[in-house]
Amino acid sequence: MSEDKYYYSEQVYSETFYQLPKVLFTNQRYKKISNDAKVAFALLKDRFNYSIRNHWIDKENRIYFIFTNQELMSLLNNQEKKVIKIKKELEQVGLLEQKRMGLNQPNRLYLLRPEVEATDIYLQANAETLDNSGTVKKTGNLYNINSLDTNRYNIDTAELDFSTENYSKAEIQKQNQDLIEQAYKFLTNDEAGIPFEPETVKLISLWTNNPKQVRKFIGIILNARKAVQEEHNISFILDDEPELQAKITQTIRRYFNALRSNDKKIRNQENYLLKFRIPKMMMSL
Repeated sequence: MSEDKYYYSEQVYSETFYQLPKVLFTNQRYKKISNDAKVAFALLKDRFNYSIRNHWIDKENRIYFIFTNQELMSLLNNQEKKVIKIKKELEQVGLLEQKRMGLNQPNRLYLLRPEVEATDIYLQANAETLDNSGTVKKTGNLYNINSLDTNRYNIDTAELDFSTENYSKAEIQKQNQDLIEQAYKFLTNDEAGIPFEPETVKLISLWTNNPKQVRKFIGIILNARKAVQEEHNISFILDDEPELQAKITQTIRRYFNALRSNDKKIRNQENYLLKFRIPKMMMSL
């Protein structure tokens, strides 16, 4: 038997692979994230055995990782700013969760499973393959689109009108509740452009009753940032300051605690928010 047919140790190692879920390329929720973020997901997923060996398993038997930004920079071969952006991308689409463990301690990183929908299964089942002649052909459909009665969907719909006058108070309350409960997801993505961590918007949503109040509260904080920058002729980008974002969340929580304290009599809550340590905290950069 020729020795060329044997596998050698270095060859086995060279033929190991990272697992990159197809759903990251078929699901609209995940397609928008960068390829760097998708590769980062695969690299972290490959480290599960490393977590188990280090006993990085919480009380609910969930696997987590402990990596500083410097360690992730080495693992992902990227600069710190890029690593922070990658983590934020994965968080925004529900593939990564970070839990703070205390001062001067790295966050716990939880990798979350992608959500697979029926459309993902359909798209993957209809992927193009090559026949024996090398010609591209389609695989068999799980769902035969041509058999669908598409005519029944050609409905002459009325003009859409989402004015509040078209809904009852109960319906409006339910709509507002959904928007403020989900605000931390759609207000902290790249398209929204609001430079807060999701935890900040979650906290604000707990204390507001409708989307207008959420936006107004956020606007007050951003105006405070603008005032600090203009008064002291400085410039900083909150997206690049995760520690400052965390401090903003803590400061807002202290603000709400002050409002609820019996010994505080605050007549103008908006002015109090502007003065409540936020400008001073931003100057600590």
